[in-house]
Amino acid sequence: MNLTGVADRLRLELADYTVAGVNTALGRTGVAAIEREQRVPGILHASRQPGRLPLLVKLFLLGHALTAEEYEVALPSIPLEEAIDTGLVTKDIKARIALRPIAVPERHGGGELIIASDLGPLQGCSPKHDHVMPVGGATKTLAAITSYEPGQSVLDLGTGCGYHALLAARAGARVVATDVSERALDFARLNAALAGLTIETRLGSLYEPVPERFDRIVTNPPFVVTPPSVREIIGTYDYRDAGVDGDSLLTSILTGVGDHLTDDGVAWMLGNWLVDAEVDSGEFGVAWQDPVREWLGDREAWVVLRDATDPAQYAEMWLRDAGITGSAFTMAYCSWLKEINAESVAFGYITVGALPGPQRLEDYRGPIGDSFADAAWQNRRLAALSDDALMSKHLRTNGVVEKRLHTPGQADPWFIALSGHGREIPVSAEAAGFVGACDGELSVAQIIGALAGLLDASTDDMVHAVLPTVRELIGAGLLVDIG
Repeated sequence: MNLTGVADRLRLELADYTVAGVNTALGRTGVAAIEREQRVPGILHASRQPGRLPLLVKLFLLGHALTAEEYEVALPSIPLEEAIDTGLVTKDIKARIALRPIAVPERHGGGELIIASDLGPLQGCSPKHDHVMPVGGATKTLAAITSYEPGQSVLDLGTGCGYHALLAARAGARVVATDVSERALDFARLNAALAGLTIETRLGSLYEPVPERFDRIVTNPPFVVTPPSVREIIGTYDYRDAGVDGDSLLTSILTGVGDHLTDDGVAWMLGNWLVDAEVDSGEFGVAWQDPVREWLGDREAWVVLRDATDPAQYAEMWLRDAGITGSAFTMAYCSWLKEINAESVAFGYITVGALPGPQRLEDYRGPIGDSFADAAWQNRRLAALSDDALMSKHLRTNGVVEKRLHTPGQADPWFIALSGHGREIPVSAEAAGFVGACDGELSVAQIIGALAGLLDASTDDMVHAVLPTVRELIGAGLLVDIG
């Protein structure tokens, strides 16, 4: 793939290739269908629409062939022979790459990016071993907890199509994007050109090509835990499987991150790790934390468990993702279950600092709200403070709504919850009373002392009754430090 010569012209040709424009070309049924990776409704609707945009949608989003006449209408500034020679389309005028407009979150400046990636199931293609993914759910998840500032140095470790590198570059950061796949770096460079941005790309594994330190590191690594015997059957897929044993890739990233962050640096990452307890067992509530604590050492961190599954479901999901069927599926499935040396597999977000500091690990497998974005790192730092340090803070509420449920005829509620930023957290009456007094005037210690006197309880008992909930509310962004 050598599309640098046509990138500038392609960018101009795609000026109307926006989320709204594409959705109009697809129609409501077509938009819903592509979320299920079905393209026929979109092709039929686009074929009934006049103009260039429906042709671009059929070519680059839906993987549909154009006639030579349609191609000239769709991309008049790029002659067909040149498009074939550079790898933009095939001789039968089908796209060699997928292009999709992506709405950028407001926290990253809003607007849109057009992201090029390899053809996938939506275009009728199974992922190859060097497949470069489009922007998917995990990529968007990671973007929701990251932020960048002008002048920062940012490392996008395992950049793939380059989406996170582009978000950082849009913010005015100096970006280095690395990957073990030259094909991935080709896509990252193309996407930067389509966005009119500049990033530096380096080929290599993990930290090998980056001896320097960075203010921010972001990585959505190939975290799938695939046993060696399974790779012998289905091969290694670069985008999801690093070809290493167990969860050792995440171990390497976490143990090496401190050598590549500046003193006030922060790293964000996603990962899978093995857990020696069943998901539904009582032991799982502690066991999922054990491997991560070992890898983190004493480094400041916030870890959120987002999901967990048993090995059978995990194997089924990733074999389906690769399009494995028939006897190969059965052989790989058996090998996976025999060799994955764990009772469960966990998936989570990890935010880690360069220096020793407080750590907060929380199990949150509900919907994601704003509390996982704006000021999330500072919120988790506050929530992880020692009791004495937290007691001196002055807190105020932040977009909190209280819900109380009563049984008819009963004065006291049987359920109280505080909600906001996509979270709903059940609380005790004591904790609700504490939050009601959080206007920034009194310290945590003063409010707890007043509650203890009002309820005729000891201060220590009130601390034990209230402070754990206060930490959870801070972590959720419902209580904030006034500074």
